[in-house]
Amino acid sequence: MSKALFNKYVWLIDTLQRCGRLTRREIDNLWLRSEYSDGKPMARRTFMNYRQAIQEMFDVNIECDPSTYEYYIEDSEALQRNGGRMWALNAFAVNSLLHESEMLSERILLENIPSGQKYLRTVCEAMRESRVLLLSYHSFRRMTGTQMPVAPYFVKLFRQRWYMIAKDLADMKIKTYSLDRIASLEWSDRTFVYPGDFSPADYFEDCFGITHDDMPAQEVVLKVPALQANYLRTLPLHESQMERERNDRFSIFYYRVKLTPDFMQELYSLGYWSVEVVAPPILRAEVISRLKQNMACYKKNDND
Repeated sequence: MSKALFNKYVWLIDTLQRCGRLTRREIDNLWLRSEYSDGKPMARRTFMNYRQAIQEMFDVNIECDPSTYEYYIEDSEALQRNGGRMWALNAFAVNSLLHESEMLSERILLENIPSGQKYLRTVCEAMRESRVLLLSYHSFRRMTGTQMPVAPYFVKLFRQRWYMIAKDLADMKIKTYSLDRIASLEWSDRTFVYPGDFSPADYFEDCFGITHDDMPAQEVVLKVPALQANYLRTLPLHESQMERERNDRFSIFYYRVKLTPDFMQELYSLGYWSVEVVAPPILRAEVISRLKQNMACYKKNDND
C-alpha cells in the first residue's frame, strides 16, 4: 500500500473524529480542501473502499445513519478509551497534517520526545516475542550502569518520556525504567512467560504519572480558582476527576488517587495557580509543610 493511500485513510478517520457526523457532501467539501483530492471530489465507490479498508486496517467502523444520511465513527467513546489505538491514530493524523502543511514547516514547532526512536522499537519487539533484554541503566540516583536481565512487560508514555515497565530477573521485582536513561539494550537468548493475569491498567490503577505504589487510594479534594478550573476541565488532572461544585470564584474537584511522589510533585506545581488542598488532612498538612520550607529558602536567600 502506498503512503499516499494510507494518509487518505488517516485523513478520513481524523475528519470524522474531529467533526462528528458528516454527510457525503460535507465530507466532499472538506476533501476538496485537502491536498489529497487533487481538486477532484471523492467518488462514492472510492469512499466505500476507504470505509472497508479502514475497518480492516484500524478496526474502526464508519457507519451511516439512515435517517440523516450522516456518516460517523461507531462507538467513538470506546475508541477514545483505547489509549494505544488513539495514540497511534493521533500520531498518524499529525504526521499527515504536517505532510499537508510542508510549506508551513517553519511555523509548526514540536516537542522532542527523547529516547523514543532509539530503544522503543527494540522494547516492543522484545515484548512481542517474549524476549529477555540485557539492560544497562543509569538512574538519576546512581550514574554507574550495570547490566541486568529484564523481562519487558509494557511501555508507558508520560510527560514526553517513554518508560519500560519490566521485571528485574535478578530480584524478581517489577521496576520502571526511563528509555532516555538506558546506556545499552541487547537481546538475549532467553525468553520469559508474560503472566496471563497481569494487567498494565490494573498495575497503575489510581496512580498518577509513572510511579507505582501498593498504598491505598484516597479521596483528594482541590479548591481551584475559576479561571484555572477551565484548564482542568479541558485537560483533567487524573481520569477519576469529578467537578462537584462550581461558582464564579472557584470550583471543587474530587479525585481518587494514590499519594505517590509524582502526584505530590504535580500538586506543588499547581500551587502557582493558588490551588488549595482541602482533603485529606494528611495531604493538606504535607503541602503546607512544603510551602513553609520553600518560603524559608526564599527568606534565607534574601538575608544572604
